[in-house]
Amino acid sequence: DRDYCGHVVRMPPETHCRLAVAAAAMALLTRLPAGGGYASHLLPAEILLGLGLGVVFVPAFNTASRGVDPRDAGVAAAVVNTAQQAGGSVGTALLNTVAASATIGYLAAHHASGTRSLTGTAAAPATASAVNAAMVHGYAVASAWAAGLVAIAALLAAVMINAPAPGATGNTTHQEGTGS
Repeated sequence: DRDYCGHVVRMPPETHCRLAVAAAAMALLTRLPAGGGYASHLLPAEILLGLGLGVVFVPAFNTASRGVDPRDAGVAAAVVNTAQQAGGSVGTALLNTVAASATIGYLAAHHASGTRSLTGTAAAPATASAVNAAMVHGYAVASAWAAGLVAIAALLAAVMINAPAPGATGNTTHQEGTGS
């Protein structure tokens, strides 16, 4: 397979391992405590997430542009870039909705703000610590959903990508020079 510049391009088969690292990082984010520190709780997950996703994007973009005629390279790059931006926007909106719903559900279940007590008086408003705990819970639920989605992507990559890494030998479903 060749990209629009004529370079041989193959998606590395270890991409699923890289996505699994990103899924593990998202899973780590589900375990954040409300009073946790940045260096002890958030930073390790952020480093793993950067290592996992940072090495996936370049091969993914190369795969998307392989087989494209040089005169269509600009259009192909624009389509890939637009799809990446739209996917990021929709994904962010979806996970934000999940986080907000989980936060509201946590507050409703753990602090009955705005409801009546057994004596008929209004319950006290939620404290700052209750709101913080609810927000961290919402972020944890959204992170769990994100971890699941990235794990599914890792599984799909493991099943669907069958080309050897560059420089590796072995049979592939694509024979170079045949035009297929």
